[in-house]
Amino acid sequence: MSAIIIRNGRVIDPANKRDEVVDLAILDGKIADKSAIKNQKAETIDAKGLIVAPGIIDIYVHLVVPGFSHKDTVESSDRIRT
Repeated sequence: MSAIIIRNGRVIDPANKRDEVVDLAILDGKIADKSAIKNQKAETIDAKGLIVAPGIIDIYVHLVVPGFSHKDTVESSDRIRT
């Protein structure tokens, strides 16, 4: 079993009307109750000042690869922020 605890992250989940700073437990890739991983050796991630949210995507992405890489590529695009 793999266990991760994300501490102090701001959880934003509009579908469930949540916007709060909490600790989040993940057990085998699924969100779990913290008590479920109490006795597990868990990786801890400090998310202070960060947002933890389900599935944020950019619906405006319009790179022209494959096919028109002379216009734009993933590497050359100024639309991608890492």
